[in-house]
Amino acid sequence: MSIMSAFKIPANVNDLKIQNYINGQWCPPTTNKYMNSFNPATGQQSYPIPDSNHADVDNAVRAAKAAFPMWSSTTPEARAAILNRVADLIDQHADQLAAIESQDQGKTVASARVSDMPLCSGYFRQFARCVVEGFTESQSRMNAPCTMASVTNVQNSVLQSNTQHVPSGVAALITPWNFPMLMVCEKLAPCIAVGNTCVVKPTELTSATPYLLAMILHAAGLPQGVANFVFGTGVNAGEPLVKHKDIRLVSFTGGCETGAKIGAMAGGLIKRVSLELGGKNANLVFSDCNIEHAVATGIRAAFQNQGEICLSASRQYIQRDIYEKYVQMFRQMTMKEVCVGDPANPNTYYGPMVSQKHMEKVLGYIRLAQQEGAKVEFMVNPNDPNVKSVSKDGQLTIKGMEGGYYIAPTLITGIKQSSRVMQEEIFGPVVCMMPFDTEEEAIMLANDSQYGLGSSVFTQDKSKLERVMRQLNTGSVWGNSWMSWDDNMPFGGMGCSGTTREHGPWSLEFYTETKALYTLVSH
Repeated sequence: MSIMSAFKIPANVNDLKIQNYINGQWCPPTTNKYMNSFNPATGQQSYPIPDSNHADVDNAVRAAKAAFPMWSSTTPEARAAILNRVADLIDQHADQLAAIESQDQGKTVASARVSDMPLCSGYFRQFARCVVEGFTESQSRMNAPCTMASVTNVQNSVLQSNTQHVPSGVAALITPWNFPMLMVCEKLAPCIAVGNTCVVKPTELTSATPYLLAMILHAAGLPQGVANFVFGTGVNAGEPLVKHKDIRLVSFTGGCETGAKIGAMAGGLIKRVSLELGGKNANLVFSDCNIEHAVATGIRAAFQNQGEICLSASRQYIQRDIYEKYVQMFRQMTMKEVCVGDPANPNTYYGPMVSQKHMEKVLGYIRLAQQEGAKVEFMVNPNDPNVKSVSKDGQLTIKGMEGGYYIAPTLITGIKQSSRVMQEEIFGPVVCMMPFDTEEEAIMLANDSQYGLGSSVFTQDKSKLERVMRQLNTGSVWGNSWMSWDDNMPFGGMGCSGTTREHGPWSLEFYTETKALYTLVSH
């Protein structure tokens, strides 16, 4: 039997027996302590998660450090072959992986299958190709271990200067709960493609598909110790991982408060760190836009993945002369098309919040808006047979899933720009709308935020589109679209949305050390 054919995924998340994956072996936590997880669609207990600690982290880092000399000296072609096998296994099991992802995180099976899984396998194929073939000429410094940079004549001598990108060592990859498998793949693929080894610490809220990814890596023949997975909390496992003396670099995606702590810990220990944090993203909708397209895109940007996306457009500013029309169209289309309920139902637009704690956080912001006198609307179709009731703060009771963590698609208007509801990341199906009069006011409102991750501009005036896009202080700006990806472009934020950039050549640059080589070739 081949290595790849021996791999099998359980049919249900409740059948998982999660263990740490260290040095190619499945290991219980050293304390033998476990935590409970819960199915967000039903609120029922699901599978146990290891509550790992510093001893498990130390074992994982030791394994990664021991594997580094072997893996870093493996040829790019051999590493790429393994990455391509990983991609093949993800594709072969995409249906099962999507079902497990939905049961664990709450997102719809359809979105996990159509969006997340192809991106997961795509990252492994992209970086397998990159380390063998290289990028375009303008980025040729990443093409090979050693490339020509310049030749300089100095006093009748010729000095040849080159740059060399080498693996950094052992990396800590700490990932969030909104895209559990996708975010691991986004970090892991470039990390190991260039020859690093790593320890992955997924969030304890959604450990299922990261565990299955470890199984895939094992089945694909990744050598032991190259990628290790330690499951547990940030305090017990994440902090010891960041502080470990043998960790050379840290890549973290998650909330701003946690990111600030990680940045301080890693920076104080002179570790390279990449932080991809939160967002309070703005859509600017001008009166000369294609309003049908802007509304449809605005709904997707507000409610896709339950609004649990760092790039969700939770602030939407609309030019005053089309404001009422936009809001009315948005309301009507949402009530018609956005069905909340069972994430396994193909007709469901979005499912539950990831946890009861997070649901309470989102509901708290809705109650705050109500207390401040804003107009709060729950855009639920009254004829939806699956919705049993809507509470005063927007919590939904879904037929057959009464214990689930559901929130209605929520529209807030008449809110002040200074409100916490407008200034803080809610991370749920809540969108705030406000009118503006001039182009200058729109730019000012959009930039009035501690965050700077993403923004979108809707106008059919090309000169205005370019002018406004260039003045928005966000790491990504879309014109007449939202979250349209080119994975060779950089991704990251400004301000409280994070540091550095990843994706494509920017990922390879982050995960490698750059050396300058000078050789006197003649006299």
